[in-house]
Amino acid sequence: MIARTLSAGIAGDPLIPPLLGVAVKKGVADTAPGDVIVGWGAKDNTRKARDFAAGNGLAYWCLEDGFLGYLSHPADDPRRLSLIVDKTGIYYDATAPSDLERLLNDGDWITDARLSRARAALERIRQWGLSKYNHGASALSSVLTKRISDHKGPVVLVVDQTAGDLSIPLGLASARSFDAMLAAALDENPDALVLIKTHPDVLAGKKHGHYRIADLPERALPVTENCTPLSLLNHVDRVYVVTSQMGFDALVAGKPVTCFGMPFYAGWGVTDDRQTCPRRTARRTLVELAAAALMEYARYVNPYDGRPCELEDALDLLVAERQLPRPEAVTLHAVGFSLWKRGFVAHFTGRGIARVRFVTPEKLSRHAVGPDDAVLVWGRKHDDSLAGLDPTVPVWRMEDGFIRSVGLGSDLARPASLILDRSGIYYDGRYPSDLETFLKTHVFSDRDLARGEKLIGMIRESRISKYNVGSRARLDWRGRSGGRTVILVPGQVDSDASIRFGAVGVASNADLLQAVRASAPDAFIVFKPHPDVVSGNRRGAVPEDVLAACADTVIVDADIIDCLDAADAVHTMTSLTGFEALLRDMPVTVYGLPFYAGWGLTEDRAVCDRRGRTLPLAALVYALLAVYARNVDWRSGLPTSPEVLVAAMASAAAHPLKARHGAMDQLMRLIRKFRFFMHAALR
Repeated sequence: MIARTLSAGIAGDPLIPPLLGVAVKKGVADTAPGDVIVGWGAKDNTRKARDFAAGNGLAYWCLEDGFLGYLSHPADDPRRLSLIVDKTGIYYDATAPSDLERLLNDGDWITDARLSRARAALERIRQWGLSKYNHGASALSSVLTKRISDHKGPVVLVVDQTAGDLSIPLGLASARSFDAMLAAALDENPDALVLIKTHPDVLAGKKHGHYRIADLPERALPVTENCTPLSLLNHVDRVYVVTSQMGFDALVAGKPVTCFGMPFYAGWGVTDDRQTCPRRTARRTLVELAAAALMEYARYVNPYDGRPCELEDALDLLVAERQLPRPEAVTLHAVGFSLWKRGFVAHFTGRGIARVRFVTPEKLSRHAVGPDDAVLVWGRKHDDSLAGLDPTVPVWRMEDGFIRSVGLGSDLARPASLILDRSGIYYDGRYPSDLETFLKTHVFSDRDLARGEKLIGMIRESRISKYNVGSRARLDWRGRSGGRTVILVPGQVDSDASIRFGAVGVASNADLLQAVRASAPDAFIVFKPHPDVVSGNRRGAVPEDVLAACADTVIVDADIIDCLDAADAVHTMTSLTGFEALLRDMPVTVYGLPFYAGWGLTEDRAVCDRRGRTLPLAALVYALLAVYARNVDWRSGLPTSPEVLVAAMASAAAHPLKARHGAMDQLMRLIRKFRFFMHAALR
C-alpha cells in the first residue's frame, strides 16, 4: 500500500509516513489497487483527490493536525507531534459522520485500562497547561493580570477564531454566530468582565479574526498577548466558543463551556450547546471524550527522531519542556556576549522570548528594561553590572551544557547544548540553582526514571563526553600499577568558574593532586590535564615538582572515556568527568560542590546542607539532560532531544579531533570567528 496525494505539503512532510504507517508519494497517475488517497482536511482543494478516489474505487483518508499538535507553533517549528487520520470524514465536520463520532457513539472500545490512561493523560495536560499549540507564555503579562484582578466580579472568556476557518460552517455555525456569542456572554453575565481571546494565527500575523477591537463594547477586553490557553483559563469562570479547540482546553481545565457551534466535544452532554446534532446520541464523560479523541483517534510521532509513539510518549516530550521555568519576556537583554556567541544565543532562549537585544555591561544601567523584560548573562560574568537592576526583573544565566559539542568551547566550536537558569547556575554550589531545586523537590515518575536509564545506556554505548576530543588509546594502567588502585584525576582550568564558585578548600590542580595523594598514598594516580590547558587556550598547568611527587603518570591526548575505562576510581574538585564516571558505575570522590554531589551518588569531602536527598542516577540524568539542558540540532537550527543529540554526537565523535597547534590551528579559529561574525552581524 502507498498513500498517494496531490498535496506537495503532505508529500514533503517527513513525519507523515511514520504516522500513516505507509510510504507517501505525490501524484495519482500510477496508483495500484490497495493504494489510498490522502488529502488535508475538508478544504476545497481536496475535491480533485476525493473525486479521483471515488472514481477509482480507492479509499480516501482525511488528514488534520492532532489535538496536541506541536511542541511549539508550526510558524516557529513545523515538526508535528500528532496527526488525525480519518477514513470516514473529519472531526470538525458536524454535517457528516466521522471516525471520532463513531467511536463516541459506539463505545465498544471503552475499557477500564483505557479510561485509566485517559485520566492520567488529562491530569498531565491540566498540570502542565498543554494544548494544540505549545508556544505561548505560561503566565499573563503584569498589565493584563492587574486588569483582571482589579475586576471584582466574575470573568468570562469569549474565544475568537480565524475568518474562513472551515470548522465554523462545518460546525453548524457562521460568522454571525460570533456576534450572537458575544451578545449572549454579555447578557448572561451582566456583572462579568468579558475577555476576548485572539487566535494564535492572528497573533502570528497569518490570518484575521471576527472581532475588531475598535468595535468591542466597553465591558469587553481584548486579549492579544501570546499566552497558553491554561494561563488564561485559570483566570476565568466561564467560557464561550463557537467551534474552537480552546473549548476542549476549557473542559480539561474544569470550566463550564457554552458552544454556539458543534465542535467535536459538543453534543455529548459535557457542554452547554446552542446547536444540536441528532447523530450524537450517546452521553459521554470528559474522560471518555478524551480517551476517544486523544488516544484512539489521534496518532503520535516523536518529532525529534521520526518514530511513531504513544500519547504518553508525546506527553513526556511536552512535559519535559515545562518542568523547569523557561525565559519569557518581551525583550531579553543579553549582557556582555561576545560576537560569536550572539550568533547562537537566540536558538536556545526558547519560545517565550519575542526579541533578543545585545547590550554591553557598561550600557545596561542606561538601557530601558521594561517590566515584562528579562536579562541574560553568561554564567557568573558581569554580576557587577546587575547591581542597579530592578530586583523584579528576571535574570537568566546561560552556560555550556553537558553534551556540548565535538571540539573545545575555547576553539569556538558551536555548542549543541546550553543551560538556562533563573535562580543560579549549576556549578555555583554557594547558592541554589534551578537544577538543584528540581532535584530536591521533583517527584520522579517511573517514566522519568525509565527515560533517564535509557539515556545512561545510550551514553555508555556511544562513548560520548562533553567535548568529545582526544585520540583513542589502549591504556594499561592496571597492568602498570602492580595491583594498586588506579585513580584518575581530571585536571581543570584554574580560573574556571566551577572552581571559583564550587571549590571548597581544594581550589587548584596542584591542591587536588596533593589531596588525592594524601588520601590514597598507595594508589596509582593518573593526572589528565584539561583539554583547554593542553591546547594552550587556558591556564592550569601543574608545577613539575607536584607532578613528580603526586602523579604516577600524566596522560594528555587521550579520549576521556578510554581513561575512565582504564581507571578504578575518579577524584575531582568539580569536573564533569566525575559525572561521566558515575554514568559508568565508577566510585567518585568529590572535593568541591559540583551539581552531582550531595545526592548520595558520590563520596563527598565537602557538604552542602541544602541537598542531602538520596537519588538514583537515572533521576539525575533525566533532570540534567531531558529537563535542564536546552539542545539544538544545527542541521535545522531547531530544538532537539538529548537522545537525538547523543546519537549525533556519537556519529561525529567517531572521528575525534586531534589537538592542533601552530598556524593551522590559528587559521581554523580565524575562519570560525569570521563565520560567526557574519552570522551575528546579519541577525
